[in-house]
Order: sequence, then C-alpha cells, then structure tokens
Amino acid sequence: MSLPVKSEAICESPALSSVPAGLREISEATLSIVIPNYNYARYVGTAIRSALEVRWPKVEVIVVDDGSTDDSWAIIQSFANEATIVRQPNAGQVASCINGFRRSSGDFVIFLDSDDRLHPDVMTEIAAVWSPNACKYQFQMRVIDAAGNPTGGVLPQYYKCPKPEDIRAWVKGAASYPTPPGSGNAYTRSFVEYVFGFKTGFVDRAPDSYLLAAAPAFGDIITIPKPIVDYRVHGENYAANLRLDETRPGRELSLAQRRRAYFLEVARAVGIDANPEALERNLIFTCLRASSYALRPDLHPIQADSAAKILRSALKAGRCPQGFSPSQSWALVVWIVFVALGPRALQRSLVTWRYAPSQRPDWIRRLTRALRITR
Repeated sequence: MSLPVKSEAICESPALSSVPAGLREISEATLSIVIPNYNYARYVGTAIRSALEVRWPKVEVIVVDDGSTDDSWAIIQSFANEATIVRQPNAGQVASCINGFRRSSGDFVIFLDSDDRLHPDVMTEIAAVWSPNACKYQFQMRVIDAAGNPTGGVLPQYYKCPKPEDIRAWVKGAASYPTPPGSGNAYTRSFVEYVFGFKTGFVDRAPDSYLLAAAPAFGDIITIPKPIVDYRVHGENYAANLRLDETRPGRELSLAQRRRAYFLEVARAVGIDANPEALERNLIFTCLRASSYALRPDLHPIQADSAAKILRSALKAGRCPQGFSPSQSWALVVWIVFVALGPRALQRSLVTWRYAPSQRPDWIRRLTRALRITR
C-alpha cells in the first residue's frame, strides 16, 4: 500500500488529513466500530449492543469472531440483521482487526474490545472537537467490574488535558504520551490504512502496539477528557492485572523497546527526525525497568543493567516533561528508588500496588489522593 505522506518534523503540521476529500462536513462522516472477539460470550453481546446504540446518523458495526470455542458465535449471530458478522479460524487479535477493518468503510474507526462497551455519545463528542489535522481521538475510560458496575476508577488520569502540541513535545523528549488502551481511541481511516499496510518486522498480539505507537508521527492526537467508554476489569484481561505476575514487567519492558523501535522505523519512513535515546527519559519505561530488575533479574531484558543505572535514568526522567504533574513525576521517581534499593518484601509490595491497583491498601489510596498523585 502506498499513501501520500509529507515529510515533516514531529513538531510541525501533521502528515495525514482525518477527512477524505469527498467529505464536506463532519456530520456526513461514517463511524465504523470493529469488534474482535475470542471466547468472550459473557460480554460480547453487551459490547455489540453498545455499538449499535451509538447516537450518530451513520454507524456500521463489524464483529469478527476469532474461532471462539464457547457460545460467542451463537450470541453474535443474534445480531446478524443489525451488524456485519464474520467468523474466522483462530488467528489472533491483530488479524481479527485487520479482517474487520477491510470489511468496513467508515471515515473514523474504533476497535472495541468485546469485553468493553461504548457510551452512546462517543461520536458526538468526537465531532465536537474534530480537526482536519487529527489522526487519533483519545478519550477517558470508566473502569467497571465483571458485572458492569463502575469501580470509581477512570483512566488515563490527566494532570491537564494534553493539547496536540504537548503530546508531540512529550514524544520527542521522552518517547511518551498519556493514552488509553484499545477501546479508548478512534482513528481516521487513512491512518489505519497506512499502519496496517506498513511493512515491518515488529510483531505483537495487540493492534494497539502499532496504532498507539505510530500515531504521533502522523498528525494531531486530540484528547477528550471525559469517560465515554467502559473498560471492564474481570481478571481475564491481558492488559488489566488483578494479581501480580512477577514475569510481566520484563515482558512489558521488552515490548516497550520493540514498540519504540517500530516508531523509529515509521518515523524514518515519513521523514521525521526522532531521538533514539528518548526512551531513556521515559518514566513509565523506567518503572518497568526497575520492577523487572528487582523481581526477576534472571529474566531482565536489558543486558548489564544495574540499580545505579536505573536510578540515573529515573532522575533524568523525573526532570523531563511527559504529561505528569510535578507531584506525580517525583512520586514515581521515589517509587523507583525504593523498588531499586529496597528489601525484597517492600519491592514486591510496591510493584503490586502499582501494577495491580485492586490490591492497593486503603491507606495508599488515601495518601496518593491527598498528595494529588491520583484522583
């Protein structure tokens, strides 16, 4: 696939337009909602219904069942008169999303996880902040439990609503920007076409890894600081931890390195000058690095790493703007210090409280709120 892409610096005007030339008004836009599903019979009907209930003149819903072995397909078939439904042999989430996208025609695309649910006004909110320079619209997600009850959590928690120019600066300086996971994003069609057609050796199970990483190279990222999708945490999610897995920080650290390499690959392809060392100033990356080194040094993916090197990176990262408030930045630096140098029991507790939020004691919740680290 070959798309027209201008060679422009990351802090200049974006490369892709969010609206095709034939679309005169945002009110004419079509929203495509692609729902990949694998063995989520318990939730997929709710996800599909939420997509069908989006209040917008032109919405198409495409559901791709990825070879489920539970009752998913029977539930999906009950929506055959309202949505496009596809069944494929098990091939993974990326293949499911590509398959669904190829059957769609919308100007904007949301890849809705089959255990999440959209709010009816999601496209109205996007239209209200529409920009011809945008390639991605991101919005907050309300956390719900397995039964669909709100837990009181919202993610991401923004210190301030980031502007597109903020995101470009943070990506340039620290290879970082605050973003929700999959269902919390709407993309322009031209951007998705480019990413899905881009030739790369980077391989990951989640389409987020490609779309979230590449977006800053292509255009403005518009943030809607309002929960307009529900993010269900039920213990079977890959991304949401209810319990600590000591091997996971190392895997996430390796993925972050590979995502960054992919971004640099894309940046070169579109003529963007990106700093290959920016990841060293990324606080989230440094948190993963400290966790992996402390809990499973035998599996740590960074050769010849040390606590001293991690602490030097943490001090650099703490001074580098990347979307956190000053109190949040330095709280993370202090956390990294204790994880890198503390006794084993403290290390494990700190990592658990960060990466399995449901395990946080009440006094930690109260303290972080009082210090305005969380809300």
